[in-house]
Amino acid sequence: MPRVLVVNNYPLAGVWQEIKNGQTPDQYIYGINYFSERNYQVELIDFAHDPFLATIQNTYSRLRLPLPIGDLEQQSRVLASRDADLIYAPCQTQTYMLSYMRALGLLKTPLVCVAHQPLNRGLLAAVREPFVRLTVHGYDAFPALSEVLSKSINKRGRKSEPLTWGPDSNFYPQNITNGETIVAAGRTGRDFKMFSRAALRANASTHIVCLNSSYSEELKNASTEVTVRPDDKFLPYPELVKIYAQARALAIPLYSADHLNGLSSLVDALGMGKPVVMTRNPYIDVDIEALGVGRWVEPNDEDGWVEAIRFFKDNPEEAFQMGKRGRSLVDAGLNSRTFANQVMDIFDRVLSK
Repeated sequence: MPRVLVVNNYPLAGVWQEIKNGQTPDQYIYGINYFSERNYQVELIDFAHDPFLATIQNTYSRLRLPLPIGDLEQQSRVLASRDADLIYAPCQTQTYMLSYMRALGLLKTPLVCVAHQPLNRGLLAAVREPFVRLTVHGYDAFPALSEVLSKSINKRGRKSEPLTWGPDSNFYPQNITNGETIVAAGRTGRDFKMFSRAALRANASTHIVCLNSSYSEELKNASTEVTVRPDDKFLPYPELVKIYAQARALAIPLYSADHLNGLSSLVDALGMGKPVVMTRNPYIDVDIEALGVGRWVEPNDEDGWVEAIRFFKDNPEEAFQMGKRGRSLVDAGLNSRTFANQVMDIFDRVLSK
């Protein structure tokens, strides 16, 4: 049974327990709960809290050097581990040093990482690029959560393919209902102010669930209810699902950005069997309009949001059918089990070499 070390940017053990308790959908542990079905043994590498390495990490972060190094504590634990067959990083931020070592022949254990975001952005991109290419060279496989990102990686080395990151098909309610409210819930990159203004213009009942850092008095108006959560504790999934269940549609209003955003909320909408209205993002592979499960709005287009909100307000039956089509996609394979099997197919290929 191949032994897989798993390195992530948040502790997976606690999330896995929440999944077992029915409190969280399993897409947030990136397939590891399915690995045993194909005889892969999982060992989670959590944070060691080593004071010496933490001091080095903090000092290095303050220097703002262009060379990313990842998490030193976790990577040191990986290097200290014996007899591992493969290292799996569902998050791209943690294993840079391991990728450099692998590229230079100093690490013998195969390394697979999932890319979420563009590899190189910012003022020092030109300086950082040689290290980015070294990173790509160091990964045995570097699949991505979007086709655009996968193509970007492959320009630096043929290591990537797009993955299907879908919802836990068993977590969300199966009895799809047609609610009245349009719900927008999210933590980052959300243009809630524009959404609230559009809701007021459309005279539609809406509900925003946001963090305290995203809240302002401008969000409140005659059409919009607002639930505000502390920055370190978003609404737990059982409570969020209850709000989703009362929705006519789920809204994902995003600021214009050259990175992946809104995927978690889109996955929730598909799992819940709710149609979605979403700001177009080039890193989202699910074409909600082509698949008949929602409507796109162009970035910064408040009039487009007004029109889309009115559409879902005025067409409850069509909205209901869109949601059913979305849930059918999940049941047909756009789900977390498919993601896990795609990752394990990569493991099989890497280990066969």
